[in-house]
Amino acid sequence: MKDISFDNPYLLLLAIPLILIIVLPFFIIGNKDNRSVSWKISMGLHVVIVALVTLAAAGLKSTSVLTKTTVYVVADVSYSSDRNLDEIDGYIQEIQENLPVNSKLGVVCFGRNVILLTPAGRTLKKVSEAKVDDTATDIVSALNYTETLFTDDSLKRIVLITDGNDTVNGSVGTIASAVTRLTDNGVKIDTIFLNNNLKEEEIEVQINEAQAASSTYLGHANQVEVFLQASGNTGVKVDLYGREKATDGQPDGEFEEIDYTVLSLSEGVHSVTMDLPSDVSGSFEYMIKAVADKDISDYNNTLTFTQEVVGRTKILLITGNAADREAVVQAYGNDADITSYVVGGEGSHAPFMLEEIIEFDEIVVSNVDIRNIKNVNALIDSLDMAISQYGKSLITFGDLRLQTDAEDPIFNKFQELLPVDYGNDSREGRMYTIVLDVSHSMFMASKFTTAKQAAINLLSILSDDDYICLVTFSGEIKIRTPKKVSECRQELIKYIDSISTEHGTDIGLGLEEALNTIDALKLEENQVMLITDGFSFDNKVDAVQAAKNLYDYGATLSAICTYIPSDGNGGIDTLGSLVNEDLGGKIYDIERPEDVQGIVFGSVADDIGDVIIEKDARANIAQRSDGIAQGFETLPMVSGYIISMEKYDATVPMTVTHLKSSGYTISVPLYAYRSHGNGRVASFTSNLSGTWTKNWSAEEKERFIDNMFLSNTPKTRKDAPITVNIQRTEQDAYIEILPSVLNPDAKVTLKIKLPNGREMTRELAFDSQKYSYTFETVGAGIYRTDITYSYETYEKKEYTVNEGFNIAYLAEYNAFASCDTSKIYEFMRGKGTINEGKIPNLENDKKEISTYKESYVIPLLIAAIAVFVTDILIRKLALGKKKQKIKKS
Repeated sequence: MKDISFDNPYLLLLAIPLILIIVLPFFIIGNKDNRSVSWKISMGLHVVIVALVTLAAAGLKSTSVLTKTTVYVVADVSYSSDRNLDEIDGYIQEIQENLPVNSKLGVVCFGRNVILLTPAGRTLKKVSEAKVDDTATDIVSALNYTETLFTDDSLKRIVLITDGNDTVNGSVGTIASAVTRLTDNGVKIDTIFLNNNLKEEEIEVQINEAQAASSTYLGHANQVEVFLQASGNTGVKVDLYGREKATDGQPDGEFEEIDYTVLSLSEGVHSVTMDLPSDVSGSFEYMIKAVADKDISDYNNTLTFTQEVVGRTKILLITGNAADREAVVQAYGNDADITSYVVGGEGSHAPFMLEEIIEFDEIVVSNVDIRNIKNVNALIDSLDMAISQYGKSLITFGDLRLQTDAEDPIFNKFQELLPVDYGNDSREGRMYTIVLDVSHSMFMASKFTTAKQAAINLLSILSDDDYICLVTFSGEIKIRTPKKVSECRQELIKYIDSISTEHGTDIGLGLEEALNTIDALKLEENQVMLITDGFSFDNKVDAVQAAKNLYDYGATLSAICTYIPSDGNGGIDTLGSLVNEDLGGKIYDIERPEDVQGIVFGSVADDIGDVIIEKDARANIAQRSDGIAQGFETLPMVSGYIISMEKYDATVPMTVTHLKSSGYTISVPLYAYRSHGNGRVASFTSNLSGTWTKNWSAEEKERFIDNMFLSNTPKTRKDAPITVNIQRTEQDAYIEILPSVLNPDAKVTLKIKLPNGREMTRELAFDSQKYSYTFETVGAGIYRTDITYSYETYEKKEYTVNEGFNIAYLAEYNAFASCDTSKIYEFMRGKGTINEGKIPNLENDKKEISTYKESYVIPLLIAAIAVFVTDILIRKLALGKKKQKIKKS
């Protein structure tokens, strides 16, 4: 209904004088020619112009009251709704029957795209007739499209039928923005929740994921773990198919069945492991297919992935013993490419830069004082990154001298990588007694200086948790009360440095007092170090008996003889009668002060700390299921090993039964390993070659080395100095490329091959930390990326990394995606009603009745101008005729 009105109605009176001005000349002038047809038409047009101008001046307008309603049902007919199309038709029919008076109904259907199924007011069609791309759900595009269908002369109303899952936009915030904009523009939106969840009686099986290494090594154990989800009890056959890829990356031939398994599934997620072949190197494409009983859909029952089987393992060996190289080559050389460096020999300049290290799969460091390796600090840093970030393996063998100096920063840095701590830093309850000769005979030559330096250096190698007692003897005894080393180390060092010699010598008295102190403290382990020249002039206490008493108590007595050639063998012979080497005691000869450090930090440190053990000991298999023990029923004895303590996160599948000096036994690691970031570090505390494994046959040694290298082979080969991370959603993928060393001049080229065959190439820019790129994922299938990283220093370096990912099926086909009204409440945000199992109330309330005002001023003025132009043309035509008459006359 429309009402006509004027802004300034009194201006309509202008029409009277204007019409008089036009009409009066017609009657006043009586000329016959002036009353021609053209003149009459012109006069009529002038009257029309006056009327138009007058109406415009008065502000002619109309006001419409909107009482008719246009309703559009916006229906989700994507794949997830496929089983509920009849339900949607039912809702539409019910809405049709309950429309308010003076209303029209239209239907819009949407999936990935949007179509107008039924224009407003036309005969309804079934939603199954809608030719929609059902591979996704795009609620936002459907709402935006529907808005364009409304006209301004009616009330606008949308009834959205959906399960609330938008697989294109992903975020409910995007939908909420569209709903808010439409309601602000006068479109009322109500929703009907469409329950697309699996029904209780429906059986559905789908493959969620298949986990397999992107690359593996020739001949290595290789498996894929397949995760399946079932809605209820059902049987399923899982088939594994494979085919080789040609050199151009395209599939080579048809898929052939490799393996299959039959499972009985219950409701929930299940996994099954299947073997993948690795007997031939090359690139392969695999397909997993699940066929289930009574499965309502097979859209999500197939998954494909690719894997590369690389050739021989690359091993870097850094050793101080050429025999180790021969042992590795002999045992494993046929299955690997081995590059070796003998430190101190030809070619001892081993690789130390990360770009060089990551070319190898496994790095072996064996029987070498690592401080003698050139650029060792850079090597340790490179090893750390190669293991933790690039998944490489480090294996150590034998004596790396890590136990000799706990304060050495290089040793500490390297020790942090290993699965064991060498030495006895973790031992508890040990008493160490230094019995120091301060008699006058020690003043000869440099014997006393040597003795004091030996005592001070001994304090340096003891653990903070050890207890220390200092007994000084000459003709009498002085004792420093036993304390923990951590409490008195510096105090004792200053005291020893201040001692001067005194009269008399009684070794037996010093040893007796040592036993008294040990007995008073009653700790589990006791060691005594006698520092003397061996000459005793006062024998109040029998030194031999005192030494025997110490051994009988369970203590171990060793001696440092401050020997000078002029003394002859007298002192050494005396000490030989005191020290029992069969019970763990040892005698060390030190002739000059400059020899102290080498002997104390070398031989003495090893012996007093029970660090290097060179005697037969039983080797044990602690974890038979571990790969390192494969093929072994028992282990041969070892004749040498290094004492160590496993770290809290280490695995110890092989141990050694270690006999302590006190007579009881403990198990210490023989072979241990631990994860370090993405890689692994393993340590064998015995040797690859030499007398320590003399009881091992060639076959046993070969089997052990083979197991060791196989079990430590990285999961995948990464030999470029960049890390590639791919994060993906159903809509896009984000690729992040992190170089190990920042180089702003490096060039990164990214090639992407999409499942539909389309290829893209991009040159990536460096943003001070990384290279990155985001691209849209176009559908299910395998996405392959080739990343080329290149730079120039002293030579051009170029690396290529092949990465990819697989989208098993689009989110729309995920039958287990739960849907409820929570998402609808999130994006509606109170803008309209949310209905379950019923249609919304369609009656218009008074708030929805509105008016629409339209002004005609501009159209009237345009019309007046058009009439005026017409009048001019008519008069010109009439003037032309007059001129012709004049000429004739």
